[in-house]
Amino acid sequence: MTPFIKLLLSTGLFLAGIDFAYAACEPEISYPVPNYGKDTLREPLGEITKSLDGLINAGEFAKTSFSLEISSSRKTLYTKYHTDKSLGGSPIDGSSVYRIASGTKMFTALGILKQEALERLNLDDEVTKYVSSLANGPSRISWKGITIRSLLAHAGGLPDNFDDEDLLLTLADPSVIGLPPVTAAQLKNLPKCGLYSNWTNPCTAADLNDDLHQVDPVFTPQKETSYSNVGYDILGEILSNVTGAKYKNYISTSILKPLGMKDTTFNVPDDSVTAKAGSGSYWGYDLGVGISSGGMYSTSSDMMKFLRWTLKNHDKITPTVNWFQPSAWNSGSHSLLGYPWEIFRSTEILPNTKRPVTFYTKGGGLEGYYSYSIIIPQYDLVIFMSVAGELAGLSNLYTKVLNPLVIAAESEAQSQLNDNYGGVYVSTDEKLNSSITFSHTDPRALHITSWVSNSTEVLAALGSFVSKKAGTTGDLYFQLMPTFRTKRSSDGRIGDIWRFINVIDDYDHPTNATTVWNDYCVVNIDPISYGKIPVNEVVFWRATDGSNSVVDEVTLSAFRVTLRRS
Repeated sequence: MTPFIKLLLSTGLFLAGIDFAYAACEPEISYPVPNYGKDTLREPLGEITKSLDGLINAGEFAKTSFSLEISSSRKTLYTKYHTDKSLGGSPIDGSSVYRIASGTKMFTALGILKQEALERLNLDDEVTKYVSSLANGPSRISWKGITIRSLLAHAGGLPDNFDDEDLLLTLADPSVIGLPPVTAAQLKNLPKCGLYSNWTNPCTAADLNDDLHQVDPVFTPQKETSYSNVGYDILGEILSNVTGAKYKNYISTSILKPLGMKDTTFNVPDDSVTAKAGSGSYWGYDLGVGISSGGMYSTSSDMMKFLRWTLKNHDKITPTVNWFQPSAWNSGSHSLLGYPWEIFRSTEILPNTKRPVTFYTKGGGLEGYYSYSIIIPQYDLVIFMSVAGELAGLSNLYTKVLNPLVIAAESEAQSQLNDNYGGVYVSTDEKLNSSITFSHTDPRALHITSWVSNSTEVLAALGSFVSKKAGTTGDLYFQLMPTFRTKRSSDGRIGDIWRFINVIDDYDHPTNATTVWNDYCVVNIDPISYGKIPVNEVVFWRATDGSNSVVDEVTLSAFRVTLRRS
């Protein structure tokens, strides 16, 4: 089947009112998030400990200390700390303070969204509305079209840094990589702050403004994405101008204090709680106007509070924005950008399915300090890892923790899915021949394997119709997915509302899903109704009033029948 024909057939099925997806397009959310008990992840977390201890004993964390914490939205599940004695300082624990560098951008973005929710700014306003000095005087940057939204997503086309990362100052001899001497004119125009002053003179908003009137943009606005600390410096200015408070005071008052993040600060913490990074680190350097792009200090325990809150509230901050929605492409076919999330979406992690797993991450690094914040909503997990010392240690943490953790969480979610919803449901009316069977396998999650409605074989009828329309010889099945919505019955019971879609499992047919187009997916979860009731709506009813009680009945809404679990 050619890609063009496949696209036409997809359209034909939409018109027919029955939607389908190829197996490569399995729904990402195939189950409710798992509930983690005391011992749920004991074995995989024990294996993670064993792996990390092995690396420590092998010297892989020489000159590196680290903090690692894993949590659900409800509670901490795992902690691991390592102290490299050669770096000095107190033993590392959850209260050890690191520079989180660009992790600060998460707080800046949240601050902007909070102001948007209060209608004090609009994400689509041009930034010059709030920082008018940017538009004053000649500039090679076209500020028209650079909006708050574009800066949040690194799509403003602005340079990355203006007071840091200059080889003139970081290389003893630039000629070793073929660079010529700088001209007198170049030297005259260099900033007199930040790295250019050996960090003795922090850069101000005025310094940033002067520099931006002399430099070229990387792209025109909205053309492409390119990581920009300068963009988040400007967002910090916007917050100050909109709120009438200093940036750090606004973030402390509106975010840190409400979340109880008492050990998170923009001031240099006491030496007794510092995670030492050795000589050459940027500990204590005042970033000046760069505070909003990388000036925060925090602990792993405090970051757990922030990440848990973010996981639970990402879609409740403002009516107009889901904080986890991607906003722009990044490099690579599976990488996207958010506000300011660095989003990675992979189909290669789970062993028995091509269902994608999405990671919402934010990395940060200043000399001597590197951190990663990671949120995995489909498994109700957050991870924070931070190292002091050499960067190689962070890569070791990443590879030894994430894959086994995700695979273990997937296994637990699948097990709970089957226990909570799987089984045979039959009519309690002996005169009505109606029943449905929800089966479970890891590749297909919860799916329908038998369905009789008033003596009619529903699966056979639907399967024949869909296969004929799709023109495929693949194996068709009907998979369920939660909507995370509920309804109440007249007697007060809670019903979980699900939908099913048909998936064509054609991995064995190279003309279909195994072609280059196998990831081309458009899914409609609400394709057809019957008397204005969704044909594919399924409601699982719990025996008592409570989200953790046992499911004992299912309602097939359009078929106007409720079946009891046998």
